[in-house]
Amino acid sequence: MNASKQTSKFKSSLTQLLPAYIISFVFCFMLFIFEPLLMYSTNQLDFWFDLRHMSLPMLVTFLVFFVVAAGVLTAVFAINKAIVKDKEPTFYRVFLLMFFLIFVSTYFQGNFLAGALPPLDGTMIDWSVFTTQNMITAAIWVSYAALIVIISVKFTVKKAVKIFTIATLVIFIMLTVSLLTEMISWNSFKSKSTIVATNNNFNKISTDKNFVIMLNDAVASVDFGEVLDENPEYKEIFEDFTYYPDTLGGYPCTRDSLPLILGGELNKNEKKFEDFASEAYNNSPLFNELAERGYTIDIYEPELVWYGNSSFDVKNSTVSGNYKMTLEMYFPQAAKYIKYKYLPYFLKKYSAIETMNFNGAVDNYVYDSRTIYSIINENPTLDKTDAASFKFIHTEGAHIPFGYDKDLNIIDGYTYYSVKVESNITLLKAWLERLKANGTYDNTVIIIMSDHGDTNLNSATDMLVRANPMFMIKGINEHHEFTVSQKPISYLDLMGIYTKLLDGATAEQSTAEIPDERERYFMWYRNFRLEHHMEEYVVKGKAWDWEEFEKTGREFDL
Repeated sequence: MNASKQTSKFKSSLTQLLPAYIISFVFCFMLFIFEPLLMYSTNQLDFWFDLRHMSLPMLVTFLVFFVVAAGVLTAVFAINKAIVKDKEPTFYRVFLLMFFLIFVSTYFQGNFLAGALPPLDGTMIDWSVFTTQNMITAAIWVSYAALIVIISVKFTVKKAVKIFTIATLVIFIMLTVSLLTEMISWNSFKSKSTIVATNNNFNKISTDKNFVIMLNDAVASVDFGEVLDENPEYKEIFEDFTYYPDTLGGYPCTRDSLPLILGGELNKNEKKFEDFASEAYNNSPLFNELAERGYTIDIYEPELVWYGNSSFDVKNSTVSGNYKMTLEMYFPQAAKYIKYKYLPYFLKKYSAIETMNFNGAVDNYVYDSRTIYSIINENPTLDKTDAASFKFIHTEGAHIPFGYDKDLNIIDGYTYYSVKVESNITLLKAWLERLKANGTYDNTVIIIMSDHGDTNLNSATDMLVRANPMFMIKGINEHHEFTVSQKPISYLDLMGIYTKLLDGATAEQSTAEIPDERERYFMWYRNFRLEHHMEEYVVKGKAWDWEEFEKTGREFDL
């Protein structure tokens, strides 16, 4: 009889705890399974890893939080039962309804109010400006709390728990269907083998010939030119260079610009970007020329979208399949994103997020200026090699956030124009002086350029302002005063310019065949998350006269 009573009590307790376990499971599923998988599916090109890498740390995170949540609710139930003995565990059920309130409000926050979230582009986010979203958040919490109270009073607390448990299961079904739809749509289940840049050979230089492209992110040509004019001493740093202020890039953001700069190919949304970019690099006229001429190839690019087998031997690279993602690397980054997405707006500042960085598992190349500046200063003597060498080096340039003074000290109260552009010049000066000190400056072709200019990512019109990147050239054994050329350069000219420079041409000779007046073309899109819709503009005048750019009427949709 006692055994029977014990069994009955156990079944009764389990029945009463089941809603707690269901809500805990679905809540943790939403935060630690649904959201990371959705994040990965919709941003695959931003990550070196695939589902193989993230599955284990993701599941461990989910299980830990589920066990903790279920354990807390079980403890509340046990305490309630111990105090009131055989009476109904009302306190436990009220506590469970409060837990449901947090869950359903968080669900609404992360899945219906996320449209107003700012982009994670490295900018420090000012969370104080989201007044409307805070008001909506408060209204949601009050409304759900009122609904729970009304149902509990009209029926009973016990009945309310049953109703909201069913609601939780409905939300689980909706989340699951939505997630599977997105993952199938984005083909998230595929494995990918991504080229990952490391620091290998960064301090190696050839005593024969070198070809170096320094890509400084987000340096607008107009701003760069104004800084030089206001600081004539900077022009002395770039003696022997020819500066082309009237340069037209190809795209307003980095990802699409890279295959054009390194592969000579325009992305017109005819195929998925990862397929397009990988084909562009594997068929690059530049890389082919370099390989035929015996150059070793090093590409220092932190976000190179180059999947599958490479046609060329990129010496400083490895592949993502060689790495494992640890829980210590995965969880802090995933947690930042989850808090950014699901916390109420007035609490989102505690996510401490500016951008995503899942590269902790990878001994990869880091492009920020202070890191590169430290490497240069710590390694004044370069490692010499006989083999001709090509290096593509992507640096932070003048990209946001603007956290340096001109000497690359971290400061507050900074600006793009007066500080960040100058800090980039400081880095370039250190790089050039090291080449000169090691006797390898004269035998090095140097192109200093940017992928695009700088403007507000939240302004569609401003994306045209990004069409005018900085561009300078110094050829082998080229010596003269700093020179400005008004040649109307287009990044569609780059492959031809590269070949001439490899043949020993000066900057002037490499651009001599470009006519003084011409039509050029630029591909616009709203921002780097909306590359699936592009519009073509024709540029008949200067690259900085963006108000005069004209639509051709040609649009490209993926």
